[in-house]
Amino acid sequence: MKSSIYNSGCELIAKTRIPQVMHRLAYCNELTIVMYHGIIQSPLVVTDWCFVDEISFGMQIKYLKKHFEIISFSEAVERMRNGKIKRPTAVITFDDGYQNNYDVAFPILHREGIPATIFLTTGLINTNDTVWYCRLNLTLSQTRRPHIDWNGFKFDLSTLDLKAKTSVAIQESLKRLEHSQLMTTMRRIILQLGDDPDYLIEMDSPFRMLDKTAIAEMAASGFIEFGAHTHNHAILSQLSDKERYNEIRESIKAVYELTGRPCRYFAYPNGRAEDYNSETIKDLETCGIQSAVTTISGPNDIMTPPMELRRYGIGADLPMAEFQLMVHHFFSKLCRAMTYVGTSPPN
Repeated sequence: MKSSIYNSGCELIAKTRIPQVMHRLAYCNELTIVMYHGIIQSPLVVTDWCFVDEISFGMQIKYLKKHFEIISFSEAVERMRNGKIKRPTAVITFDDGYQNNYDVAFPILHREGIPATIFLTTGLINTNDTVWYCRLNLTLSQTRRPHIDWNGFKFDLSTLDLKAKTSVAIQESLKRLEHSQLMTTMRRIILQLGDDPDYLIEMDSPFRMLDKTAIAEMAASGFIEFGAHTHNHAILSQLSDKERYNEIRESIKAVYELTGRPCRYFAYPNGRAEDYNSETIKDLETCGIQSAVTTISGPNDIMTPPMELRRYGIGADLPMAEFQLMVHHFFSKLCRAMTYVGTSPPN
């Protein structure tokens, strides 16, 4: 949790409107891409960074609409390729493909006339299953066990806050595993906590994935584009060459079948620099992908590799002032300036 001094500093800087002015004057050619996951109407029992409340989402969308030109991902790729980003411009994306993207986020976007792109974990679409980390959250929410002994550590589960911290710690550890091992380990954890690893995700669950009907309606609206996010939400750098290619190919094929349109865009699961490599990019290009997004934070310009576009991750409890500074590249520019100042001058 960030300190009150930090939050107050963000609020003070945001009120000066310096970030907005600097964006318009100094780096108006740099594209902002924001990344969401789930948008929820009611708080989760155990909080998760990936699930933003509807009110915060609505405020953020209104801010972006006021201060940016919001365009589709496909148009942004084309403009960047031709050096035609000339004013503060933003793209809205969602990863995974939750039903609440349709139930909660889509009405807001449609009302405001704002386009977005949803990257689908296609093997989970139109099923009663969900992404593995959501199952972990659901199990921790329901368990009555006071603690869990796992991987040499004893995690206290006596409060909801401790459960949330446990979820983060276990997720980070599991992400280091090859996908099949990750899933096997997840099942053991769920069983240890007294839950059913095959529990059907209910229709009204915040972790429910999109169905075909919702995808078809959003695609037909003209506001929503769809891209691929692998078939099983596997971190690609943890897979063999064959597994990696199949994850990519199957996901791209499924997006086409769900939307009736060629899939040209991709989001790397987890999306850090270590989660994909040059072989991953070759596979994507072989499968017809024209551009891909990471979770690496920062702005994009004509020099940004189209297969490694950067995004600002928007999570739960992000203060509005911090959101404003982030999307105007304030933190990115500050970090670059501090790095430059701290670098010894050449001999």
